[in-house]
Amino acid sequence: MDFTFLSTILDPILNAGPLFMIFIVFSVIGLIVKLGPVKAIRNGLMIAVGFNGVYIVVDYFLGTVAPAATALAERFGGVFTYTDIGWAAYASFAWSSPWAYLIVVLSLAVNLLMIFTDMTDTLNLNIWDFWESIIACLTIYVLTNNIIAGLVFSTFLAWFNLMMSDFNAQRGYCADLGFEGLSFYQGTNVAWGAFAHYVGKILDKTNLKQARFTPEYVQEKFGVIGEPAVLGGIIGLLMGIGAGYYWIDIVMLMISLATALILIPMMSGIVMSALVPVSEAAGKFMKEKAGGRELYIGVDPAIAVGNTTVLAATILMVPILMVFAFVIPGTVNMPLADLPALLFFWVFVVAPNRLDMIRTMIVTSLVGLYGTLAGILIAPWMTQVAILQGVDVAAGTGVTSWFCHLCPELLVAGLLGQNYGILGLPGLIAFCVIVIGITIFFRIRYLKRVKAKELVTAAA
Repeated sequence: MDFTFLSTILDPILNAGPLFMIFIVFSVIGLIVKLGPVKAIRNGLMIAVGFNGVYIVVDYFLGTVAPAATALAERFGGVFTYTDIGWAAYASFAWSSPWAYLIVVLSLAVNLLMIFTDMTDTLNLNIWDFWESIIACLTIYVLTNNIIAGLVFSTFLAWFNLMMSDFNAQRGYCADLGFEGLSFYQGTNVAWGAFAHYVGKILDKTNLKQARFTPEYVQEKFGVIGEPAVLGGIIGLLMGIGAGYYWIDIVMLMISLATALILIPMMSGIVMSALVPVSEAAGKFMKEKAGGRELYIGVDPAIAVGNTTVLAATILMVPILMVFAFVIPGTVNMPLADLPALLFFWVFVVAPNRLDMIRTMIVTSLVGLYGTLAGILIAPWMTQVAILQGVDVAAGTGVTSWFCHLCPELLVAGLLGQNYGILGLPGLIAFCVIVIGITIFFRIRYLKRVKAKELVTAAA
């Protein structure tokens, strides 16, 4: 299959990175929903500026935490067979694949189909994070040598991930983090929001029903200790001591984490201030063109990582994940490069637990336990994907990404690939159709509930 034409068009865009797409896409949407040329471009520019600020501060945060996390891992760690080289390496493997462009087209087509058939409320604009679906496709491909099987699965993921994005947005979890009218779209890690939701239902039946240890509660009870800057300083102090830092380096780590906790919410605020007119205009446009229907705009959850509970959970999970690596038999690696990047997963679990630190840590520990166990299977598959993309891996060793360990679709892709000899392409398609059928059932049930509420409201 020749993708020269698509490659010629998409390569410069993908090489420019997500900011280019954010600016172009939101500017075009502004024009479509009749904001006017000047205002549409201005809002597209300001949204890109806000995201750029988020990315800069997040990179600063990750660059600060990563050396300390690595020092902790090396100080208390050991030698494992597989080395965590980080999610960014696998994102580059994905976008360098010749199948990436076709998966983008298929994923966008699925989104439009679902909107026109009323199967989703999300218009996803976070194209960059399709890299997870591409890696899932490559995982099946290296295990089956059948690219059609991989493309079928990645297309299925486009449907499933939109359903999961709707799940979080419809329950107000994005709004609870301050992002009304938005839907967080990433890979199937959005499903951790549903997991946290149902674990939260169980916790509601215990004495943890009330959200007590929120950042607001800590600040109310302990004064300045609850402020983001002070919390960042305390976390930096503890992490620096654990990493064996010199006292000057500990102070600098404290300052750096305090800076990140202050600046990330500010950058997110810039994004939201520019998104408001776009969302309002889009809502008006949809009411005129689609009988009053409203859509969530799917964006990168990176804008929400500045939440204090998310950042605190990121730091506190470091020692917990290390303990898991040592005590669970068969563990082949421990998180290194991806340790700080795991905050992207915690974004999905804090709102269902009402930002409570204790409830959040219970859920993140369960997610971390899953990642440790799943990594035993996933690490060899990730090494095969890396080798497929030209990475020279020494005999007896391997490379992986802990970020990928927490992406449920990669475990499923690997299991389907390993059992492809039994399932074949019909079996893989049957699996995808069954899961899609289940999501359609829940979607129809949700739409009936919405309709019933509208009738009750109208009658009142």
